[in-house]
Amino acid sequence: MKIPTLIVCALLAVTGCASFSGSGRDDAFCGEMVKFANATPLSSQHSVELLTNWPEWSKSCQHEGYQPGKDFCKWLVHNTSTEFAYGNIRRALSCLDPGANYAGGGHAVPSYLTGKIESYRVKGADENVRIEVEYADRIEGQPSKLKITAERWVLDE
Repeated sequence: MKIPTLIVCALLAVTGCASFSGSGRDDAFCGEMVKFANATPLSSQHSVELLTNWPEWSKSCQHEGYQPGKDFCKWLVHNTSTEFAYGNIRRALSCLDPGANYAGGGHAVPSYLTGKIESYRVKGADENVRIEVEYADRIEGQPSKLKITAERWVLDE
């Protein structure tokens, strides 16, 4: 009986770690992010902010009352990690630049992590949409934060 339990635990550990490797693009995450960004009306910007608190095992998402933000928040709450906030950050950043590694990779775990990255060319996003990812993780006394902002402007004729 101990061997099957050990095998299951090993498989969970391997598959759980693999999802946070930071390598490549997370198409499910990116698809939801792009859907949120492309819904942004002309000459405006909207944000969602995912807050996770592993010690209290809590997660919440703020959406400004904006319906596409509510939809994205609902997806984020159900499809992101409470324990590994830096994994959520890696997933979001992989959408902006799949080849870049801003948040460590593989078995590297950042001691703390803060930053803000933006892109005007995200795969699947409209050409007049900018997506910005702002993040903070492992800052003493603060919940982990992943803020995603989309802005749309009028294209020059």
